[in-house]
Formats: sequence, structure tokens, C-alpha cells
Amino acid sequence: MHVAKATAHARQRLNYPKTILTGFGFLATSIAWAIYDPYITKILEKFLSASPLVASWSERLQGVGFLARFMESQGEAAFSAAGKFTLVPLFIGVIMTFDNIFGVIFQPAFGKRSDRCHSRLGKRRPFILIGAPISALLFALIPWMPTLPAVMVCIILFVFVMSLWRAPVVALMPDLTAPELRSEGNAVINLMGGLGGGVGMLAGTIITALYLKFTGISEKQLNEFDTFPIVFAVGAAVMVAGMLVLLFFVKEKDSRLISSEAIPARNAAALREAEKRARRTEKLAHKRMKLSRAERISLVLMLCGLFFLFCGTNAVTTFFALFAQEILHLNTAKATFLMLIFALCSMAAAIPSGALGKRFGRKKTILAGLGVFLTAFLVFFGAFAGMSAGSGLSIKDYTTLNHAYADYEAYVTDWNDAVSAEIEAGTKTRENLLEPEEYLKQLDTGALEGEYLAFDAHLRAEGFRFDHYIRLADEALHQKDATAAEALLSIQAKVAKQSAAMGTLIYPVLIIAGLANMMITVNTLPLVLEIGGVDRVGTFTGYYYTATFSAQIASPVVYGLFRMFSGTYLSLFYYSPIAFGISLLFILFVRHGEAAAQEGLQEEEARA
Repeated sequence: MHVAKATAHARQRLNYPKTILTGFGFLATSIAWAIYDPYITKILEKFLSASPLVASWSERLQGVGFLARFMESQGEAAFSAAGKFTLVPLFIGVIMTFDNIFGVIFQPAFGKRSDRCHSRLGKRRPFILIGAPISALLFALIPWMPTLPAVMVCIILFVFVMSLWRAPVVALMPDLTAPELRSEGNAVINLMGGLGGGVGMLAGTIITALYLKFTGISEKQLNEFDTFPIVFAVGAAVMVAGMLVLLFFVKEKDSRLISSEAIPARNAAALREAEKRARRTEKLAHKRMKLSRAERISLVLMLCGLFFLFCGTNAVTTFFALFAQEILHLNTAKATFLMLIFALCSMAAAIPSGALGKRFGRKKTILAGLGVFLTAFLVFFGAFAGMSAGSGLSIKDYTTLNHAYADYEAYVTDWNDAVSAEIEAGTKTRENLLEPEEYLKQLDTGALEGEYLAFDAHLRAEGFRFDHYIRLADEALHQKDATAAEALLSIQAKVAKQSAAMGTLIYPVLIIAGLANMMITVNTLPLVLEIGGVDRVGTFTGYYYTATFSAQIASPVVYGLFRMFSGTYLSLFYYSPIAFGISLLFILFVRHGEAAAQEGLQEEEARA
């Protein structure tokens, strides 16, 4: 018995070098998407802003108030710098969903097709061999396109070809890894994907610095679009490099039904006939290969769980910067840094999460991750509600105060930006910018001078409603007979205290959530694949991406409406927990998906 137990443990060792090499395929796709999202939006903005058709539609729909409010809930500017209603941000948002839409439509089909691919190179590598170079070429061509139609053709072809080989490249790891080791293997793959995403995010910064150095121009003289072709070319080169690593170092078994060596080459007719018989036999076998009723229920429950899980996580990753700006009063750079902490913690937890899935089971690890995620979010929301209540405010009251003060800060920021531009242009020599508190002190004493006097005149000309702040201070803070300056200072003190406390609490929340995120991510795909079995890895990989990509299409719209009616991005901290809670309930009733070999080993250990 001890010999059998030792042998079983020996079998359960992941080949890390081989898995890392397999992960180069996922690294290649990840670097492409990391570059694609931020750079394509800028390219589209450039062409769409100059489009007469977009301008015409914008003019027609400018009176639709609901549309403007929805765009604003998405963090999109409904009005241009010239004050005209514009559909440009909305059109960009729609175009940026094409990759998810194509993923939902085509990835299951190509995943299933790869399961039935018979070639000397194996099942998956032919798709990678065809898809990666074409994707790389289309990717490199995008920044060179001279017109909007040409850009759109390149984008549509690129996302289509990417969907051709994404499911096969992800299915390669499960094909080459024993079922009981797939959680560990998926951890390595996710780690490689995170590395690719990190390289993609840094590529633009590094290339811009090198471009400035070698051209000798200053940063102010730089037209960032001049660097885009280089950035896209680097992404394309990495895609091709990932493909070459797979082709040369990762070998699949010959998947041909009838090897040409089995029948003399001169008897070509006999070979073709044998292949036809083998394909018919395989087709009949696939028809008989059906899930049991219990397995089908588990699959549907798991896919529903994945849908709601990704609805929650997509809302966080998409809208977190807007939440940080509104509630924590952080700029985009600081919000991005917070999300970087989340991503780094997720990467650090990848390998341990795979080990947890192997040791305790995939479903238990996923549920534990969801439980931790939920707890972290609810603690943050509870702390926020508790601080508001401690100040005698409801969440609605605090949100109203926060928005009011944010409006005042926005005026100050715009004024300071304009002053900075004048200083740079040499038309203004004053170097000190406005301090909001100093303006309020001068306003309270009535001794306004210099820039503060000019700013006050600007505010009043813009119709800034000081009486609104006096009324808020009276109603929410019970501050009777306050002057405008006193009201603004009181609101500012209340908002600053709470946003500072929440800004500190968000760090442990994101660290814990990052760790929990990988406990879930690493184990969900292997669980889905185990339900399908070893012969349908590509098909079930496609099902997995159908669920996750559907969520990424639906969630921005659903949460946009949620935000529009709630009036605050704080709603992320009850929208996402609701989604996570529904996901947890679905996954709780999943009864299949653990590795058979793992279950057998656990039974054997129990008997011993």
C-alpha cells in the first residue's frame, strides 16, 4: 500500500519547465491585449473625432438626456471640450467590445474544431501556427492605417483571427498535463499571462523614452502617435516569438487518425479510404460521448457561476479608477498604482493557489476565494457606512456632500491647469497655484486679492451656487447661519477625513482581494475542463470563454445603469458583492469537476 501511495505522489509532480514553455502562448496573447486596449482607444478617438458621420449622429442625438447620463456613468465625456454633445466615447466603448463579442461567437467553435483536428503537428499547434503570424501582421498594421474604415477592417480581422487560436492555445496546457495537476499548471499559465500583460503595459513607456533619446526631441515636442507603430511592432514580434517557442519546444502527439507510415505511400487510395472510415468512427464516438444529466447540471451551474463572477470582477477593473477619483479623491496615476498592487498580489498568489486547488480540491478553493473576496468588499463598505453614521450622515448624505465638494475642487483644478498652461507658454510668470483652503479663508474675511480675486470673479461668472453649499451645511451638518466659506470648509473637512481613512483601508482590501482573485481564477478553468473530459478540452475551453466573455460584454452596461440610478461609484462595493454572492450560490451546487486521479489518491490515503 505504501509503495502504491508513493507512486501516486510521484506521478503528481508538475513539469514546470515544460509548462512555462507552454505558457509562452498565453504570454503572447496577453501582451497583445495589454497594448491593444489603451492604444486602440487613442487611435479610434483620433479618427472618430474627425468623422463627419459621427458629428452628424452626435448632433441628432444631443437632446437625448438618458444617453448623456449613461455615458457619464461609464466615465465617458458626453460633451467635447467645445461644449458640444459627442458620441465619440460611446462609439469607442462599443468597438472595444468587439474582441469579447467575437470570443463568444467564435472561440467555442474553434475550440471544438481543434478537438477534432488531425495533423502531424497535433490538435492545437496548427491553429497557433496559422493564427499567431496573421494576428501579429494585422496587429502591426493597425497604427499604419490612414483612414477610419481601414482601421476598422484591421481591428475586425485582428479580433477574429485572435479568437481562432485563443481557445486552442489555452487548451494546450490541459492536453499536456495530468488532470490532477491542471490547477498547478493553470497557475503557471496565469503567471506567464500576467508577465506578458506587465510587459505590454510597460512597452509604451520604455519605447517612448528610447524614442526621445535617439531622436533628440523633447517630451513637449513629441507626437505620441509617432511611437505607436514601434509599440505595435514590439507586440507583434512577441506574438511570433511565443509561437516559435511553442513550435520548437512544446511537442504534441501526432493526432492523425491514420498515419501515412501505416499504409504504403503508393497505395494512396487505401490511405484515403482508411481515413474516411476512421473519421466516421470518431464522429460516432463523439456522438456517444455525452454528459450525464448530473454532469450537464454541474456544467450549467459552473458557467452561470463564472458569468456572475466575471460580472463582479469586470466592474471593479473597469470602473475602479473612477471610484478612486470620486470617493478616494485620487488621480488616475494613483488609482493605476492601486490596481497594480492588486495585479501583483494576484500574480504572487498564482502558484500557491494551484497548490491549494490540488490539496483541498478546486471547488473548495474557489468557494474560499469567493468568500474572502466578498468579506474584503463588505468590510470596506461596512467601514464606509460606519464612518458616515458616526458623523451623523447617511451614505446618501455623504455622497451629496462629496459630489458638492468635488465640483468645487474641479473648478480649482481647471483654473490651475489654465494657469499652468499660461506659465508654460510664457504669458504668465506667477508660479504659485491656487490653494482651495486659502481661497476660502480669504473669502471668509472678504480680503480677496490677486489670483484669488480673479478666481472668485470667475466662479461667480460661471454661476457657482454658494447658497447650495450653505443649504447642505445646514441640512446635513446642522451648521446654522454659516457663511459660504464656512460651509465649504466644513464640507471639505468632513470629506477629507473620510476619504483619507478609506484611502488607507483600500490597500489591505485590494491586497486580500488580489490573493483571493487568483484562488478563483486558477481553479475555475480546470474544473470546467474536468467535467468535459480529456477528449473535449478545446470545446470546454470555448464554453469557459463564452461565459466569461459574455459577462465582460454585459457587465459594463448593467453596472453603467446601476451607477446611473445609484448616483455614485461607491455602488461598486455592493454591485460586485451581489454578483459574487450569486456566483457563490451557483458554484456551491456544482457536483463535478475534481480530478479523478486526485479523488482516487484521497480515498487511498483515507484507507491507509
